[in-house]
Amino acid sequence: MRARTRLTALLVAVATASALTACGQSDEGPIDNVPTVTPATAVESPNSDAAPAGLVIPSVPARSVIVGHGTQPRTALLSNDGTTVQLFVAPGAMDTPPPLTVKVPALGALTASGDGFVGATDGAIVRISKDGKVTEQKADLGGVRAIAVTADQRVLVGNDRGRVLVVDANGKVQRNIGGFVRVDDITVAPASAGDLAGQVVVLDRAQSAVIPIDIDKGELKAALRAGDGATQSIVDDYGRILVSGTRTDEVFAFYGQPIMMRLRAPVPASPYALAFDEKSKTLWVSSTASNVITGYNISTGEAKEIHRITSVPQVTSMAVDANGTLLAVSGRDGALQVILPNAVK
Repeated sequence: MRARTRLTALLVAVATASALTACGQSDEGPIDNVPTVTPATAVESPNSDAAPAGLVIPSVPARSVIVGHGTQPRTALLSNDGTTVQLFVAPGAMDTPPPLTVKVPALGALTASGDGFVGATDGAIVRISKDGKVTEQKADLGGVRAIAVTADQRVLVGNDRGRVLVVDANGKVQRNIGGFVRVDDITVAPASAGDLAGQVVVLDRAQSAVIPIDIDKGELKAALRAGDGATQSIVDDYGRILVSGTRTDEVFAFYGQPIMMRLRAPVPASPYALAFDEKSKTLWVSSTASNVITGYNISTGEAKEIHRITSVPQVTSMAVDANGTLLAVSGRDGALQVILPNAVK
C-alpha cells in the first residue's frame, strides 16, 4: 500500500476520533446520536470441489473456536445456537479421545478462562471446566454479544444494548459502562504487551469503530473508525488490535495509548475471521467469498502475503494453539479444520 494512502487513512481516522468520543452515554440502552452503518456480515461461501488443507474433523456448525490455557489445554467450539460446547483434546493429533459434547444454556459468547472456559447468557455467567462440568452465576447481562477476561479474572460482557458489564469473580456486576451502539468484540491486551498490558478495546460494528475503555473508571477513550464495515477484532502479543474490514475488503491494525491506526491493507473476498500466531508472527485472515485463508507478515507495517491455503466453507472463527497449529471452524458445514505448522507452505 502506498504511503500516501496510509497517511490519508490515518488522518481521516484521527479526525473522526473526537466525533466518536463526544457522544452522550445512555443509561438505558444504545447511544442514538452518532453516525452508524449497517453492521457488516461475511459473504456466503460458494460450494467448491477443492479439498481444504490439513485435516477436517466433523463438528457442530459453530460460530467460535477457542483454545484454552494451561497444561493439556482443551479446544472449545461454541455451536451456532449457543446451546452446545464441544471440547477437543489436541485436535488433529493421533490417538486422542473423541470430543466431549456439553449442553449449556444459550450462550451469547465464550472465551478461555484458567484451564476452562467462561461464557455468558442474558441472565448468567456460565463456567465450563476442561472436563465439561458446568456452573452458573446469576447476573442480569442483556443480549450478550462479546466476552473477555482480564488478568485479575474479572469477566467483561458486551451486549446488544451498547454496554460493557464488568463482573467480578462472585458474579457481581461492578460496572455497567455505556456509550456504544452495540458491543461485538472485546479485547484485553496480554502481559506481553508491556505498557499496554490490560488495555481493553471494544469493537462496535454499528459504528465500525474501535473504542478503548477504562474499566476501573468507566470511561471511554478516544476512538477510531475502522473502515466502513468492521466485523471481528483480536489482540496480538504486542497489544496490536487487529480488525477485519469485511465490507470493504481490508484489514486494520491499531496500537498505542491513545490508539492510532498503524496498518490498513487490502484483503480480497470478504475477510472475516482472524487469528494471530505468536510463534511465526503470522496474521491469518479467512475470506469467505473464496474459501481461502491467507497468512500475512505484518512486522514491517505492511501486510505481506506469505501463505495461502484452501479453507472449509464459511469460516466463522479461527485460533492458533501454542504449537502453531491453525484451527478454523465452519459455521455452515459442521467442520473443524486443523492445519499443522509443517503443512503450511
